[in-house]
Amino acid sequence: MLPFAAAQQTEENDIAKLTMVVDEAIESIAAASGLSKEETLGILEEYSVAELREGKSATSKAINFSKFNKALNKAVKAISYATALNSSEISKIFTDEKHATVSDIVNRLRDKSKQNRWHLSHY
Repeated sequence: MLPFAAAQQTEENDIAKLTMVVDEAIESIAAASGLSKEETLGILEEYSVAELREGKSATSKAINFSKFNKALNKAVKAISYATALNSSEISKIFTDEKHATVSDIVNRLRDKSKQNRWHLSHY
């Protein structure tokens, strides 16, 4: 395989794996809170992780914030492990653009992760 093709395949594999991590993270929060995946994604786009941990959300449904936060913490940890981003960076990516698709979020997570690694490699 040519070097460019190998790099392209690696990039595609990384994006597929990260998409799976983000999908599973959103689905686990949705399952714990009793919300749909779309409702959960909407809340994650509207409120920062810090606000959600404090129980701030203007959703019309009653949410068990204890279960929601437990699932949120696991989700952030999984995404952080996959991207080497901290919770505030992850939260910012989710809240930066309303009505984003999982694919949009994955691409932004991947870009920010690569950007952080580039900065670290220059020290």
